[in-house]
Amino acid sequence: MRQIAGIISSEFAKLDPLMVTNPVKMVSRIRRDTRYTKDQSLYRENMWIMFMRDKHAWHGYPAFWFEVSPSWYSMGIGIYATESGQMQLFRKYLRERSAEFLKYAKKCEKTGAYIFGAEYKRMPEGCPAGLEDYYAHKEFGFIKESGNVDDLADEGILDIIRKTYKEYSPMFKFLLEISDEYYSKGE
Repeated sequence: MRQIAGIISSEFAKLDPLMVTNPVKMVSRIRRDTRYTKDQSLYRENMWIMFMRDKHAWHGYPAFWFEVSPSWYSMGIGIYATESGQMQLFRKYLRERSAEFLKYAKKCEKTGAYIFGAEYKRMPEGCPAGLEDYYAHKEFGFIKESGNVDDLADEGILDIIRKTYKEYSPMFKFLLEISDEYYSKGE
């Protein structure tokens, strides 16, 4: 996982120069912290790489990730642990730039990704037609999953990751713009 992170991180840094590119800081640990859990197993079954800014300094910013388990792998893009004001700004962007957003969303969906994220029970006011699937989210992203673990057997996985994230890149920039605007106001 650290080798994958090391090989690909410089490509992601072109999208966001503030992205962490040190593989040691990007890859999850295989050992679990068992101090506060009933499950005392020491090791995880899955591992992941997070392509993102430092999570302590840049809370609520978009991220790419790649996750592997014994029976599947996934990759995605999104914003999570967001503030309500940030998602209000997200909805404002959807209203004002809906055609642009839909173009980026279709690129993500073209990879086989689907929308994820917690949603409000009721649709917030002002939802433009055609954006109902995206508008009511408290956090938002796209995730692509595959059960074909044979893809992980050789360097071909790098091409799969690169191709998928190339399609995710416009959405990443869109979400990054929202986060930059929201946090630049000191909210």
